[in-house]
Order: sequence, then C-alpha cells, then structure tokens
Amino acid sequence: MRIFINAASAHMGGAVTYLKHLLKWLPQQAGGGRVVAYAPAATLPHVPTDDRVEARPYPFARTQGGARLYFDQVVLPRQVRREGGDVLFSATGFGTLCSPVPQVLLVRNMKYFDPQYCEKRESLGRSTRRTRLRRWHSLLSIWAADAVLFPTRAMQAAVEAYISLPSAATHVAHYGFAPDRAAAGEGPEGLPPTDDGPMLLNVSTYAIHKNLETLVEALPRLRAQHPRLTLVTTTSRTQTADTAEYDALKARAEALGVEDAWTELGYVPHDQLSRLYRAADAYVFPSFTESFGHSMVEAMAAGLPVVAADTAVNREVCAAAGAYFSPFRPADCARTVHAVLSAPQRRVRMREASLQRADAFSWATHAERLAALFADVTP
Repeated sequence: MRIFINAASAHMGGAVTYLKHLLKWLPQQAGGGRVVAYAPAATLPHVPTDDRVEARPYPFARTQGGARLYFDQVVLPRQVRREGGDVLFSATGFGTLCSPVPQVLLVRNMKYFDPQYCEKRESLGRSTRRTRLRRWHSLLSIWAADAVLFPTRAMQAAVEAYISLPSAATHVAHYGFAPDRAAAGEGPEGLPPTDDGPMLLNVSTYAIHKNLETLVEALPRLRAQHPRLTLVTTTSRTQTADTAEYDALKARAEALGVEDAWTELGYVPHDQLSRLYRAADAYVFPSFTESFGHSMVEAMAAGLPVVAADTAVNREVCAAAGAYFSPFRPADCARTVHAVLSAPQRRVRMREASLQRADAFSWATHAERLAALFADVTP
C-alpha cells in the first residue's frame, strides 16, 4: 500500500509531535506499506525517514490562503495520481475535495467548532471571520472524505453539532505516548531551583484558547498560601500570533504583583522536556478548548498530578487521574491547585493514577487503528 500524508500545516506543537510518531509507527502497522508525507521544510529534520518513509517539503512559503488551497486541491491530488497512491491521509483537518484515491481525514482543531472560542475572540474585539471560514472549510472536507478520524469522542461530539456524521465512516482513536529515552539529560536554562518551593508547570505556546489568564489571576491566591510558589511556562512573545493579548497578560501579572512568580522559559527542545516535567510538583492545563492535549499525557507519564480546566476533552484524556476547575474562575483554579499541593497523600494517589492513565495511550495502537482504517477504505 502506498500512503500519502498531507501534513502541510504541521509546523509546531502537537501537529509535529503527531507526525513524528506517526511516521515512526505507521509503516510497521501498515504491513510494510510505503509512506510519502508532505510537511513544512522546517519540520522535516524532526521526523524519521527510512526506506519506507519519504518526507517531502510542502512547496510553498505560506501554509494558509490561496497557496494552501492550490496545494490541497491541485498539486497533491496530481502527485497522488501520478505516483499510484492507494490512500490519502489528510492530517490537518482540511482535505482534498476531489481525491483520486480514498481519503481519510483527521479533524484535529477544536477551535473551529467550540462556540466559546468565538465568544472569547469577540469579547477581545477580535474578528471571528477566519475561524468561521475555516469551520466551513473543515465541514466541507468532512463531507468529501471517505472516513473521518477524531482524536477524542468529545471532539467528535463538538463537530456533530454542525454536521451529521455517518457512524460507519466515523472513528475515534486517541493519540499515543512514547517516552523519549534520550530525554533524561539536562533541563532547560532558567529553570528555578527545585527546592525553592512548589513549582507549577504548563507546556504550551501562548494563545487565546490556552486560557493562561485564569492561571495568572489565580497566582495571588496561590502565593498567599504558598509564598515561594513558582509558575513555569514555555511561553514567549516571539512564539505567539496573539501579541496584544500576550502583552495585556504580562501587564496584568505586573499589576497583580506576581510577575516574579512567573518564569517563562520560551521554547524548550523536546529532549529537555522530560527533565522539566520531573522538576515540577503539579501540571496545570487551563486551556478551555483542545481536541486532545498531548502535554497532559506527557505530564501523566512523568507521574505529575494534573490540574485541568473542566472540559469534556480534558476529562476524557485524564479521566480519574485529573483534578478539575471551572475554566474561567481563577478562585476555583487556585482552590483546586492548593488542594493538590497541600495534601501529600493525595499527590501520591494522583501520581499513581497518572502513571496508570498514561499507559492507556500508545502510538503503536493509534497507528494500528489508522492502518486498519486505510485497509477498510481501499478497494
């Protein structure tokens, strides 16, 4: 089987993590099938290749707009047809409307389907036009696909509010987790001393839906109870498109008097993340809309208690291993974090539950299910 993968917009975060592990495991699970994957040129050094996997650079500078449409609808199907592809896997939520071969679509961006996201943008005076256009584009792609894959049942439910999904063509497969054995070395520069006080961790870039505002607003209450507490994030101004909101958040932290409680590391290479997770006392995930949440699984695999916003996706991923707070209530966030930090026995139980829950996520299993789906849709 010759499998083509469209990962044209996999340039950061979970999309790169997904592609990296997919290309490692899929050829094995697909019975020795050959894979051709298109991704941004900057991503290619981070993905594995061998005699069964060919990673090609996405040929345009922009991964949005007219260039992306031309690639998805003209360039890619032409290549699939010329090279005798058997199946096309569109891994970015947007598909080829007239694919020459059976197409499986991965729908992975919850922002387009969560009304809270549009409400949040509107409350900030931001346009929702692009979000609505992308929702329409994704729905059209779903209509054109032979099978549709979701990373969580909650993501599927959100999409079903907009379109009827035939059960025979709809599938849910959780993403996986694979420990990086090379990740046990030194941690990132700027990490606070581990004996200074409790350390909360959040691994993400800054974006509106990441809801770091709730976490920063909770810091004064947490500092009152844990005077030496530190929040460590991997955010930075250079790695966000939402610079106005980022600047407002930094100003708010200063106004609250908690700027010294917040350490920003910026981008942390993947081989240093394990050390970062091990240094923390709890992982806090305030995001109010996600399709999965890779970092929660990474945190659980490190044995961290996870304190997350109370959403359907976060509960599906963490299950009984997590502690949950109302996404937009800083006081509830502070209470929940404090309840975890101040109860050593509870942290022990949460650590055990986290490790057990993390074992439920496997890239090999995800790739096996995907390979079976490819076999089902091909003649």
